[in-house]
Amino acid sequence: MVSHSNSRAIIFGIIAILLWCWSGVCFRKGSELMGSSMVYLTCMTGCGSLTAVVLQMLRGQPLSDMVRLPFKVMLAGFFGMTLYTIMLAKAFGMAAQADVGQINLLNYLWPVWMVVLGILLLGTRPNAPLAVSGILTGLFGVVISRGFDLFTHLPTTLVPHAFAISGGFLWALYVVLLRRWKIPEEKGGTAFQFAICAIMAGLLAAYSRAWQTMPPWSGAMLFWIVLGGVGPVGIAYSLYEISVKNGPVILIASLAYFIPIGSSLIIGLFFKETMNNGLILGAVFIAIGAWMVRRACKDAK
Repeated sequence: MVSHSNSRAIIFGIIAILLWCWSGVCFRKGSELMGSSMVYLTCMTGCGSLTAVVLQMLRGQPLSDMVRLPFKVMLAGFFGMTLYTIMLAKAFGMAAQADVGQINLLNYLWPVWMVVLGILLLGTRPNAPLAVSGILTGLFGVVISRGFDLFTHLPTTLVPHAFAISGGFLWALYVVLLRRWKIPEEKGGTAFQFAICAIMAGLLAAYSRAWQTMPPWSGAMLFWIVLGGVGPVGIAYSLYEISVKNGPVILIASLAYFIPIGSSLIIGLFFKETMNNGLILGAVFIAIGAWMVRRACKDAK
């Protein structure tokens, strides 16, 4: 029988996962409306950091805890969260609309990179046949996610794809390093890293003169800033932290396999051109591949 505290933790985990499913759409819609992915990212992550501060105060926890981090965690977080988020936002902002779904799913190859990095940095010895099968399943999902006519309608540029896959690698490296240092993921300084991300994105936007060419403010801009900042950045991380601390961790972590599928459904809803005959099937293959590599690591010798 599931206790009341476990039920609440599971609900919080589900809400966090559903909010994360909106990240890709927020990046793309915000970039389109504001004329620059970096302008939008500045506002989005700034809003998210402020949300995290408010939540910290409401929970009665010291604000100093949000920045009292070991230097190595700050450094790893700079690459694994700050640069990762910038690269992902840039990928969504510059990709052709037909490629948005594939860009989203390339990001979710990070479980594959975690297996490779776990072998190199943690000495993990996964179940090799299952791990290889999971990796190939995930890669197959990415290939078909752009549609079955992929090889007759190639992307005009692979730069956004490179950003997305590199960003996912940095995120995986960050998570593996936290495990190597035995630091819980919720102690990785999420709010601090997003604040740094807002500053960096703002500077990049200034360097490219994106602030000068930004369209007039509109209600739609504010909507996507608040949705992206308060939801995936602000509330989701806080709810997930509460969830994994107080609930059944394995069940809650398993629910995260829904993110590639849920995010693809939402992207397909908003961007019709990216909804093809392979997108959802590709997302399912990626989710299955992620489960397989996770299972392979649990079976590690």
